[in-house]
Amino acid sequence: MQMKDKFTVVDGHVHTFSSDEVAYKILTAFNKMYNIEFPNPGTGTVDDVLQNMEKIGIDFTIMANFAPAKIIHKNNTWSIEMASQYKGLVPLVSFHPDMQEPMDKLMEEYILCGAKGIKFHPMAQGFLPYDDRLEIVYRICEEASFPIVFHCGRVSNARLNNYADIENIVPVIKKYRKIPFILTHMADGNIGDVFKIADMYENVYFDTSIIITGYPPLLKVNEPSWPDNEVVEYIIKKVGADRVIFGSDYPWGSPEHDLARFMEMELSDSEKSMILGENAIKIFKIKT
Repeated sequence: MQMKDKFTVVDGHVHTFSSDEVAYKILTAFNKMYNIEFPNPGTGTVDDVLQNMEKIGIDFTIMANFAPAKIIHKNNTWSIEMASQYKGLVPLVSFHPDMQEPMDKLMEEYILCGAKGIKFHPMAQGFLPYDDRLEIVYRICEEASFPIVFHCGRVSNARLNNYADIENIVPVIKKYRKIPFILTHMADGNIGDVFKIADMYENVYFDTSIIITGYPPLLKVNEPSWPDNEVVEYIIKKVGADRVIFGSDYPWGSPEHDLARFMEMELSDSEKSMILGENAIKIFKIKT
């Protein structure tokens, strides 16, 4: 039985690009900036992502795109447009304190057009999560229980600044208790932080990307990753499968390898079903 016949699978963390040229430019620059030494398993173009979904058995892909302030609105509009063309794509939008456009008006527009959440990458975008200029976005998300995905921690082993450190995200989580927050990379793979945050804040979830990877080149070089399945199983059972979302961070992580490893774990079908799809479908209000 193929995975897609048994579980609804959502890859909760994928970056998509408009063309091979754009993908090459971004991947090359990003890999150089963050000293990423392992090969990318793909390009992240829409065609590439759709082909992977068909091949692997992924039902929905959440596009966790972000961009600098000057092009962020254009990037958001493109993500929404791609999702309107391809049923399996689910668009997130992003914001930046330096944006010139009125964020409240954009939020209204994006939600009406089908956006399902927000992606912030404070380290790469260069702002602190608790910047006062983002308050209007948080207030709207609070009112609508609109989910926010925060990049949390390093990129591979590189840490350009502390903007995405958990200490700088917690003030936002603490203030806005009705927003579902997803911390990527299992809060940078810090087990103590995962347990502490999960216990203190019921509105926080964790995605598996990069930290719970099955991609061999990544496992070899990424210090925060958890290579031992028994450790992963223990953490998931302690935190609760209802608090964990499968994600690959493609085209840096590999959904194919990650899914293969995940299916080998000593977890019940109920636990796997929640992590692979049910949690993301509920949080992002995905229509199946």
